[in-house]
Amino acid sequence: MTPLKSSLTVSGSDYQKYIAALSGSNPGLRKPDPNNKRYPLTDNNALVVLLEAPSNGKVEFEKTEFKSHQDLATHFEEVSPSAENHDRRRIYIMEGLAKKYISILGGHFMMDPSFFQRQERTCVWSNDFTPVSDALPHPTLLNPDNSFHLQYCELRQFTKAIENKPYFCNRTRRHVGMTPPRHKEDTTTGILRRKISWWCRKTSLGGWDVVILCDPQLEKLDVQPREYIIPSGTYRSLKPSEELKNSPFQDGYVDFIPPASSLVAANKPKHPHSSMLRDLIHYYKNHADLFSIDDWAEPTQSSIFVKKIVAAHYLQLVDYIKAMLPSLELRLTTAWVEEQDQWKSLQTISRRCGNYRDDVEDTLLSLGYPIDVLDNGRGLGWKDCRKDFQYIYFRLKVLKERADTLMQSMTGLASIAGNRQNLEEAKRVKRLNLLALLFVPLAYTSSLFSMQDDYAPNKGSFWVYWVCALSVVGLTLIITWTLDSALDDAAQWTVPFRRWLQSDRPDQKLEPAPKKRTGTGFYKL
Repeated sequence: MTPLKSSLTVSGSDYQKYIAALSGSNPGLRKPDPNNKRYPLTDNNALVVLLEAPSNGKVEFEKTEFKSHQDLATHFEEVSPSAENHDRRRIYIMEGLAKKYISILGGHFMMDPSFFQRQERTCVWSNDFTPVSDALPHPTLLNPDNSFHLQYCELRQFTKAIENKPYFCNRTRRHVGMTPPRHKEDTTTGILRRKISWWCRKTSLGGWDVVILCDPQLEKLDVQPREYIIPSGTYRSLKPSEELKNSPFQDGYVDFIPPASSLVAANKPKHPHSSMLRDLIHYYKNHADLFSIDDWAEPTQSSIFVKKIVAAHYLQLVDYIKAMLPSLELRLTTAWVEEQDQWKSLQTISRRCGNYRDDVEDTLLSLGYPIDVLDNGRGLGWKDCRKDFQYIYFRLKVLKERADTLMQSMTGLASIAGNRQNLEEAKRVKRLNLLALLFVPLAYTSSLFSMQDDYAPNKGSFWVYWVCALSVVGLTLIITWTLDSALDDAAQWTVPFRRWLQSDRPDQKLEPAPKKRTGTGFYKL
């Protein structure tokens, strides 16, 4: 069989044959993501950690790291020649993706290859046509008790003011959206796109296996993804940007586990807040006792920590956006400056909230949670993941509507600013008209006298010109002011001196003077 041009397979393996058999029903298995052609799927770009516990008694997971694919293959040969016959509870967490790791892990459990395929897709935000698909399968095929796939965002703080343009993680090729930098602190907050996948199966002897795929932590930024150049079909690798130090925003998300007593908290290790892999290990090893022995009989219990961490990242993102919008609202009530940057910020927030809301909607669908109902009951306490994701969905929906409303307000404010600019231009035209009122009578009088003979400059009758010219100028100004005052806002003629005349006659009732115009004529600006 001709090997497929898929980034998920190894030539000659049984797992590749399985992928070949499924490629007809899922054409996406034939084509890798162009952004992952080189580095992200290399053999050493992954780490597998095994957490193992007995199926009887207290659940205490022991950790084993496989730093090479040979170690992982040896493990499967030693502990379980028959993959479905063991009584252990095992959680395999793979950070990053590598072809040989995928072949060994997927071939051992004969997993659906779309499980790895969806984790591979990068979801590049581009105006260009996307050559690969990252869509959900049919809702009727989704089974959250067997597997699910989640997209989420992680806030990272960079120790430098970074220009707001497209950036991408060098290892995963996922988008890193930069927010407006804080120049006083010389820092920038980035929003990293992340993915995580969960799969499980039960064994015949009472044990179970769980496989979790997660993204590695950001180490290096690329300016933009590797571009697909048409029509040659070659790839152009861009030089990565400098290595910028980054850390969890505000030291990480708030823990979702209820506060323990002082004695218990003192004996528990601190939360690492370093990567998804290390966070999961922290919860499985140090907080497995939060569930009863009977709870751990089902592999779905291991998915709660995955869901809660994703929800915690989303809640931190929602709080961050909630803090950004009031600052933009405050700018709208103060001086109108940097309106272009404010418009760009609002447009970015609205677009991202729409994208995040779509991701959470896919999450609700993948996990089998209702979308249009917000559960206000107590539920399962802190273990209730449904209430978390439903709240996140509705909050993102409200934030997008709020951002859209602000954009409409900014549009109105921009119109006011434009009208003010037009008014300033009208004032400048008024000054020119006033100058014309001064010089036109002078020119008219000069042409009338022809400025010859006795009326020429330095002649005896030259003073007659100035007397006539200044008289004409004064008469012109008086007539212009009178006509301008006599016309009201409704374009009706009024007597401008009626109020003065009536004030001298106390025997008659004083009528209110007509309402003056505002912003019209030569004398009302």
